[in-house]
Amino acid sequence: MNICYVLDGILILYGIILTVLYCRLRMSPAKTPDNQYEKQPAEGGIYAVRLLILMLKKTFKKAHDGKVTAYRKADGSDFPQY
Repeated sequence: MNICYVLDGILILYGIILTVLYCRLRMSPAKTPDNQYEKQPAEGGIYAVRLLILMLKKTFKKAHDGKVTAYRKADGSDFPQY
């Protein structure tokens, strides 16, 4: 029973220390240059996948509306018919 009280005390002390450190981190001003951590445009990862999905949806919608066919090049010109 006594060991439970000791472990509870250690756990409470641990929680208080983590809370204080977190609050200090959130309240302290940043010591880095202003431009170092600006939000950069996404170059890959989940954002690239999302962009690809949006582009595919637009293409399928155009194909459904008859604006895009399978017989066109990427520049918009038609393939020669054989």
